[in-house]
Order: sequence, then C-alpha cells, then structure tokens
Amino acid sequence: MKVIKIGGNALKNLNIQILNQMQAWLAIGEPVILVHGAGPMVNEALTRAKLPVKKIDGLRYTDQRTLAIMQDVVQVQVWPMLQHVLGQAHMAANLLTEGVQATLKAEGEYGRVGEIKSVAMERVTGQLYVIGPLVPDERGELLNVNADEIALAIARHFMADSLYFLTDVDGVLNKQQEVVSNLTPIDASNLVQQQIVTDGMFVKIQAAFAAIRAGVTDIRLGKDFETGTKLILGE
Repeated sequence: MKVIKIGGNALKNLNIQILNQMQAWLAIGEPVILVHGAGPMVNEALTRAKLPVKKIDGLRYTDQRTLAIMQDVVQVQVWPMLQHVLGQAHMAANLLTEGVQATLKAEGEYGRVGEIKSVAMERVTGQLYVIGPLVPDERGELLNVNADEIALAIARHFMADSLYFLTDVDGVLNKQQEVVSNLTPIDASNLVQQQIVTDGMFVKIQAAFAAIRAGVTDIRLGKDFETGTKLILGE
C-alpha cells in the first residue's frame, strides 16, 4: 500500500509525473490512499471573511467559524478540484467517510482541532481512496485534524510499505538551503534547535519518524516520489 499526504499548495499543482506513478501503482492492484490538506485555500477564505489566521505549535487554531469555512472549502473547492484532476488522468477516487474517528486534541487548547482516535477500516482493495482534514468524533461532529497525522495513522494501521509527504518544496533544507537527502532524528533535532525546521515542517517530520518506528519502511518528503528527503532512523 502507498499512503500519500499532499499539502494544499502541492495539491493545486499536481504534475503528470505524480499522476502517472499513481496510475502505475493502481494498474498492478496496489491500493493508494491520498490524504489531502487545504491550508492555503482555507487561509484565502479566512482572509476574504476578514478572520484571523492563528496557529499554535504549527496547528491551526479552529473556532466554530473557522471550522465552518474549512468545511465549505473542502467540500465546495478542494474535493471537486481533486475529482476533476484525477478524472482527467482516468482515475476514480473513493472518498473515505467512514472508519476513521477523531477526538478533541489537548482538551480544546487548539479549539476544534482533533487527533486520530482510531482507524477501523478493513483491508482496502487496489483502488484510489481520498480523505481530507475533517474527521468526525464519536458524536459525528467534525474536527480539524492535521493531514500529516491522518496519513501517519492510516499508514500505521495498514502497515503501508511507503508513506510520501508531497509538498511545494524540494525537501528538508539545511542551513545552506540545500536539500538533505537522508534525515535522521539527530539531524532533525539539530535543524529544529537552529530554527531551520519550524511549524508545519516540524509536524511533518514528527509524524514521519513516528511512522518509521511503527514499521513503515520507506518515507520521503519532497515534490515527487523519487527525489527530496528520505527519513531514516540511522545508527
């Protein structure tokens, strides 16, 4: 199984190389689960609504008004756009609406932000599945869950052989603004201490190393499936 997390900026610029590789996996019966974000689109919608963009520890603070805007962006803008792009590449996507449940994160410190409580999906077949950053809690009420954390939870649940974090940057950069080809936890800690890795990238790296420790063997971060930064535990 391949689990792909794609950020909002990268989502708007899905290139033919990425689509071709997804097609190739599906052609041999490999299940593909695509976890998408919507950050830039939500920021634009909040700006139009004259609402602040507030983040805490790299996570979007989500009050009820922000959550309502997120829901509108995902359902009216992101999902139709994704369906269109995938359809042009002759791929049919199945929207995952059941089997993943969230619970409120840090007792509401971040507003209506959640974390994954459980993944109860059975083994999926060789098709393309899509899930976004809005996940229901036990009462069926939607929470804003970081897409990196969703991808991690799904990859761990299915013991995926590969987890990709597709972004609009070439990979994790060092102090010289060069792509780090192999990143260990020690390397990552040094970059965080130097404040080179911050906010959203920090969240991604945390999720990635957690996935490695859970048994997901191939984890990469960058603009495509081949280049960028490979995360390894090291010695």
